[in-house]
Amino acid sequence: MSLSILITSAGRLTQHVISTLLSLSDCPPIRVIARSHADLGRSFPAQLRSAPHSVVIIENITDPNLANAFQGISIVLHSGPLLDPKEEASSVAIIDMAKNAGVKHFILCSVLQPVRTKLHIHKAKLNIEEYLTESRLRYTILQASDVAVNTGKIAIGFSPFVEHAFVDLNDLALTVLTIIRDPKSHSYACYELVAENISYHNIARLIAQEVRRDVQCEVLSTKDYLALMTGSYYVRNEHAEDAITRIMMYYDRWGLLGNPNVLRFLLGREPTSWTDYLRRELPTDS
Repeated sequence: MSLSILITSAGRLTQHVISTLLSLSDCPPIRVIARSHADLGRSFPAQLRSAPHSVVIIENITDPNLANAFQGISIVLHSGPLLDPKEEASSVAIIDMAKNAGVKHFILCSVLQPVRTKLHIHKAKLNIEEYLTESRLRYTILQASDVAVNTGKIAIGFSPFVEHAFVDLNDLALTVLTIIRDPKSHSYACYELVAENISYHNIARLIAQEVRRDVQCEVLSTKDYLALMTGSYYVRNEHAEDAITRIMMYYDRWGLLGNPNVLRFLLGREPTSWTDYLRRELPTDS
């Protein structure tokens, strides 16, 4: 690959993308933005911290090192900070920096169906998508559903019988790789990425079948769920508390459903289901 990639954060998806890229024999130069408080040894493999790759440390969105990091970059992969009141403003700044630096393609990690603007996260993502589409940059927008990550105890703040859309992180990373390999074929595209729709009640049943013991959903009140999340990466201020409260109420009433056809097309195979995910992640002697 004769290109260079800038990844603007180090979340779960971007870390999977980094690992996927580093496994390639023709891995392009990768540059990653990290905040000054990040644990570099834990967040990034040693391979990423040596040439031709690099990690750029910044204090905040106004740090001059951030704008400089876009120089010589072909493709930007941007995943904004969830539940951050400044997500929209920081994403707009990132898009502007990419445009000013002459970036060829911008990949935006968004959320499934951002038109559901009763949710703070979705409303912010919708505004970011609009700004990107009007930026005159070539772009691809990935509207990903919730990620399958749970293999044990399930604690939720809404009905376990309402279905939700899910996707596997590995499938997401492979989708990003597909776009990086041939960005022109995916210019100005907006992809809904869904593997399947399933309720947490049925997820618990699938886990129980694999581990051969009873697994139940623990349904918490919104107050108790917030208490469980307080102090985590996601709940750090009242904005995040309010956003999560709205999510719990919304999920309890409507859920969030999608269709797997687009992801099936991009992968060229069936997306990874919850059953596939559990059989891959759980110990074989469970």
